[in-house]
Order: sequence, then structure tokens, then C-alpha cells
Amino acid sequence: MIKTPVVTLQQAAKLLGFTDKASLIEIRKRYHELVREWHPDVSVHEPGESHEMMIQYREAYEVLVDYCLNYQVTFTDEGDKKKHISRSMEYWQEHFGDDPIWG
Repeated sequence: MIKTPVVTLQQAAKLLGFTDKASLIEIRKRYHELVREWHPDVSVHEPGESHEMMIQYREAYEVLVDYCLNYQVTFTDEGDKKKHISRSMEYWQEHFGDDPIWG
């Protein structure tokens, strides 16, 4: 029973049981839980099925870890300002300037 390989980030996250977000530590912990359950040497499932699931879990884990380790974060004030505009008036002024109708 050969299953299709995991290709996308979303498929990898879903296979490991994540729906919204997860830290690198949570990803690693979940992967190790699945390995303990599905490893062919200790699994109660059929050896062929266990082997295929281990391949899929390993691939999903590698996709997620690779994404997390290569995700680039900005540390500049400009990057922070774009992400965290605290007040709506600052946002309005920055994007639209002084509006003659609204004052």
C-alpha cells in the first residue's frame, strides 16, 4: 500500500496533526510521539503499513523543520512597524495622509 508523498507545507502539518500553528519544539515532540507509535519494530500495525507511515511522517517532519529553519525574520524597525501598527490614526496617516473631508 504505497501512499502519495507529502509535498506541501499544509499537507505536512495536517499529517502531523497541526491545523493552525506550532513551534519547532512542538513539531519535534509530535514527530517523536508518532515514531514511537508507528516504528515497525514496536508497532501493532502491519509492518508494511508501519513502514509507509514512517516514510510519510519523516517526510512531513523534514518539510516542516526545513521551513522553520529557513524562515527569514526581519529585525529592523521598518519591518516591525509594518507588522505592528498600534493605533488606527497612525495607520490612516501613514497610508492616506490628511483627508480634507474628515479633517
